[in-house]
Amino acid sequence: MHDEPNDHLVRAGAFSVEEREAVYRAIRTRRDVRDQFLPDPLPEDLIARLLDAAHSAPSVGFMQPWNFLLVRDAARREAVWRAFARANEEAAALFDGEQRETYMRLKLEGIRKAPLGICVTCDPTRGGPVVLGRTHNPRMDSYSTVCAVQNLWLAARAEGVGVGWSIFIRTMCCAAFRPMWK
Repeated sequence: MHDEPNDHLVRAGAFSVEEREAVYRAIRTRRDVRDQFLPDPLPEDLIARLLDAAHSAPSVGFMQPWNFLLVRDAARREAVWRAFARANEEAAALFDGEQRETYMRLKLEGIRKAPLGICVTCDPTRGGPVVLGRTHNPRMDSYSTVCAVQNLWLAARAEGVGVGWSIFIRTMCCAAFRPMWK
C-alpha cells in the first residue's frame, strides 16, 4: 500500500478539506452543455487527461467495455449531426401538444458547434461471454461505461470544459464512424 496517488494502490484515507470541497463542487456544478460550446480546439494534453479520467472508472470484472472515438473532422461531425437530426425528429413525434413544443425548444445542436466530439461506445462482447460480475446481470457493461462517462464529465468540469450528452443517436449513425474503427 502506498501514499502517493500515482502509485498503483493508494491508501483509502480521507482527502483534505480542500480536495473534498473540489470533488463535491465538480459534482454539484456539472451541467449538460447543449449549445454554448466555444469553437477553440482543446489542447491534446487536456484531452489526454479527460480520457485518462474516463479510463480510470470502475469497471465490473475490469472488462472496460468502452471505446472513446474522437471526432474532429467537420464532415464526420456533420454526418453524425444528420443521424442525430433524424433521431431527434423521431423523438419529437412521440410528444403531443405543449410537450412537443417544449421539446422542440430545447437546444440540442452541440454536435455541430463543439470543436471535438467524443463518441462513447459500449462493447457487450468485450471480455468474452462470461465476465466476472456480468454473469447474472448482463447490463453491467453499460453501467461500467456510464461510470466512465461520468468520470470524463467530472474531469471536464474540473478543467472548465463543457460536455453535452446526446443519447438520441441510434446505431444508424455508426456508418459515420466505421472508418475510425479500422
